[in-house]
Amino acid sequence: MFPHELVSKYLAPGVKALVALRLRSRGFGQERIARLLGVSQPMVSKYLKRRVSDIVENLARAGVDPEEAVSVADTLASKLARGDLQGYYALFTSFANTVLSRGGLCSLHRSHGAPADCNICATLFAQEEDPLVREVEEAARLVAATPGAGRLIPNVGSNIVAARRGATSIYDVVGLTGALVRVGDRAVIVGKPAYGGSRHTAMVLLKAMRCADRIRAAMVVAYMKECIATIEKHGQQVLTVGPHDSPEKLLEDIAVKLSDKRVCSNVGALVDLGGLGLEPVIYIFAETAVEAAEKALSCIREGLEG
Repeated sequence: MFPHELVSKYLAPGVKALVALRLRSRGFGQERIARLLGVSQPMVSKYLKRRVSDIVENLARAGVDPEEAVSVADTLASKLARGDLQGYYALFTSFANTVLSRGGLCSLHRSHGAPADCNICATLFAQEEDPLVREVEEAARLVAATPGAGRLIPNVGSNIVAARRGATSIYDVVGLTGALVRVGDRAVIVGKPAYGGSRHTAMVLLKAMRCADRIRAAMVVAYMKECIATIEKHGQQVLTVGPHDSPEKLLEDIAVKLSDKRVCSNVGALVDLGGLGLEPVIYIFAETAVEAAEKALSCIREGLEG
């Protein structure tokens, strides 16, 4: 049995069931959940009859961290609820690959005939040796290693991105293929840093780079007043945009806000007030991914001290 067959049989159904239950708790009907998940309505009905405790127990037996699976499922549900299908597919795929690369399904794979010394997943999902990839990896690990960093993570997940000099497209920008998700009070990395790994946050960064030459990295965090106060306390300007009339207007409104050269030289963050189906967030800008992460972490450190 191939590794992704194990994902299809043991991991994906459980995570989809958790997502279905989360969407039902938000008032979604079975037909709509079926369309969003790409399954039949009778399958959704089966998902909804399952208990969360049974689902996570089965995932744990397969080698999946149950707490992380629940948190990822919550983030996946948030992405579907806002219509972010690409983000849903990217995070789900990255989660599956992350579980495989960590060796989460290795015991299960060996029970299905894999040799005892099999290391195919660790080899296939190894990160490329690239300075920008390593920069984003280091920044993500910094956040994940900080106690209480879960407070920074929006419901739809967070991402950290860094761009090449002169970047013109999202494929010049490194981001996590999945996201940073909240697991209790922790931030957990799902996916790997890669060029083109984050579409939305990368597009926001590209617009910010046109605003100020010094900006080359960004991190998206949950909306917190103490974060705004911390950035302003350090002498940087915080811009505000939104609420937006529609999800389609979001990037257009951000582009307009970041086109004012009078405020660009000292901009440190952009507060996005969200809108219908859009969660309020803050985009923190910096010269490097690690600096963006450190600025984000200062929001909770100094906010708590204050």
